[in-house]
Amino acid sequence: MAEKKDFMAELAKEVDAKKHGRNVKIDTVDDFVPKKRLVRETEYDREEDYTAPVKKKPGTDLDEMVRMEEPKKLKTFSDELKDNSGFDEKEAYGDPDSPDSFAEEERVKIEKPKRHLSAGGKILIAAAAAAAAFLIYWFGFAPHIVMQDFVGKDLNSVSAWAKQNKMDAGVVATATPEYSMEIDKDLILSQSVSAGTKIRKDTPVTFTLSLGPDPDEAVTFPDIRNMTQSEITDWINENKLLKTKVTTQYSTTVESGAVISYDLKNADESSFTRGTTLNIICSKGAAPAGQVTVESWVNKEFAGANGWAASKKLTVNKQETYSDKVDSGLVISQSPEAGQTLEEGGTITFVVSKGKGVTVPNLVGYTKEQLDAWTADKNNDVTVVTKSIYNEAPAGSVISQSINAGTVVDSGTVLELTVSLYLPILQTNSRQWLGKDYLELKAWVDDVNSKGANIQAGEYGADYQPTTSDEYPTPGQITKYACSYGTSDVGNGCERPLSLNARIAYQVSTGPKTAATPTPAPTAEPTTAPSSSGSNNPDAVPVSPGSSSSPEASASPTAETH
Repeated sequence: MAEKKDFMAELAKEVDAKKHGRNVKIDTVDDFVPKKRLVRETEYDREEDYTAPVKKKPGTDLDEMVRMEEPKKLKTFSDELKDNSGFDEKEAYGDPDSPDSFAEEERVKIEKPKRHLSAGGKILIAAAAAAAAFLIYWFGFAPHIVMQDFVGKDLNSVSAWAKQNKMDAGVVATATPEYSMEIDKDLILSQSVSAGTKIRKDTPVTFTLSLGPDPDEAVTFPDIRNMTQSEITDWINENKLLKTKVTTQYSTTVESGAVISYDLKNADESSFTRGTTLNIICSKGAAPAGQVTVESWVNKEFAGANGWAASKKLTVNKQETYSDKVDSGLVISQSPEAGQTLEEGGTITFVVSKGKGVTVPNLVGYTKEQLDAWTADKNNDVTVVTKSIYNEAPAGSVISQSINAGTVVDSGTVLELTVSLYLPILQTNSRQWLGKDYLELKAWVDDVNSKGANIQAGEYGADYQPTTSDEYPTPGQITKYACSYGTSDVGNGCERPLSLNARIAYQVSTGPKTAATPTPAPTAEPTTAPSSSGSNNPDAVPVSPGSSSSPEASASPTAETH
């Protein structure tokens, strides 16, 4: 019997041979016949058996795995002979057509299924890619620095801005300076990048500085001698003259502000430019005569202070105010104070006391008794003048005042007060105006209206039209009257107070109601002389001069209608 071989050793040899590209064939099989082994390239459905080492196939991501079943326990040849069962030679010695080694074993590739992305997944991937690209651009390439407006500023402000934004060295440059009437010298005239534009820290920026106005530019020379100092100053500023100066000095012959003289250096008026040297002297007027030391006039008469100031050729500014402590006419304060100096012609201010003022209270609503008490107080030294008018306020009470409450006035100031007369009263007797001439009533109405009332009187309504009257036969006499718009009822004689807009209706007589009997004219003695008319009627009555031609004519006068 052949020597029994070790299965594990044989398997190790075959694996080693396969690793080195050699074919190893088992020559004889005495103790076992290996069965066909299954080779798989996936780890799915793997059993707990012996697993060959993993071999990575070049150029693919698939793992080749070799798995072999654990060999069953084999019978020896002697055991088979002893066994009465049939002997199978192929089973005992192996199938001549079976592989001689592991190198000839069949390998089956199992490919992993490809994964397909959904539409949502593709969108998410695309969005993530776009976000990544934007972040790369934003943090790596996008401009973030906002360009400022430096026109009219100096280069120090540009340097501070560049340093603050950590701009690269050398990106800020200056161009050739230019002349400018608007921008002063050494200030920025223009910039290559507009204000508000976003740039990167490596973006070049160029600034152009101003040289100021062109000194060689021609300027029209005016008639300086006839210009005032202020006009010359405006001309200099308008044309931005570089070397023109104005000085002042006192002059007794040239009025203040006028030109005394001027001087051009190395040029004449026709060739005057902005850079030409020009000196102008203007007058300050006459020089002051000297200095005045101020004296103290506090608590002294203003008259003395005013005389002293006039002798020192000082101008006096007098201001008056009330004072409870300083008597009227005395100086309360002065400016400048004593000890200071003033030039002759200067101004000194004196604050002069007007004495203790009277503060006018709100007198509206005061009764006669209250008003009398206030005016009796010596501290209220004002002249009160009253005017009385008809008003609904109680009689004697103050309606208005001419000086506002709280005002401080001088002693003796006139204060006008309006006092109420209450409402007008037409009469105290119900028959007072009966038989009187209606013009008397009209005069009474005019009087009360002059004192604030607005009463009317007339022949109002059909009941108050002119009429004849035997009781009041004289034309113009009042026969009846009533207050149709007063506080009294119609027809009661108006004996109670009237309203301020009352209307009085009256009726006047036009004469007697009964005609008067005419007095017979004296009868003339009959004569035999013929009448002048030539009538022969013996019953004719001659008419006396001035008599009516009709004996029945009435002698009553004509009534006056009002």
